[in-house]
Amino acid sequence: MKMRLSRMPLAALCAAGALVAAACASSAPQTELTGTRWTVATIGGQASVSPAPTIEFASDRIAGSGGCNRYFGTYSAADGALSVSEIGATEMACAPDVMAREAAFFAALSATRSYSRLGDTLLLSDGSGGTITLRAV
Repeated sequence: MKMRLSRMPLAALCAAGALVAAACASSAPQTELTGTRWTVATIGGQASVSPAPTIEFASDRIAGSGGCNRYFGTYSAADGALSVSEIGATEMACAPDVMAREAAFFAALSATRSYSRLGDTLLLSDGSGGTITLRAV
């Protein structure tokens, strides 16, 4: 006795699974920063030198290079306010001047409280006059 499977229940099950997967894919809010990549031009008014730090914004995560080490963290942005937290990084050793610039970048990034974007320029501010100016990649 051969059992015959109907394709209709299987198709319905696959469709339901696809809907559940799509709904769970990302519940993080999208901002105008989501999907953008930047290279640091200045930190606190000082021009960045090569290798310049970078930052890439995903849905609620950031990642990039501090100039020596790769880093990652989380962020939230709304109405010009920006909060960066949970920054972690690899622990490679580079020349002392590169490490000092990277430490300054991580400190400035952690202190960021607001942002403004004008075309290919992104300005991160700490609320006390400290800024990071970035250019779109």
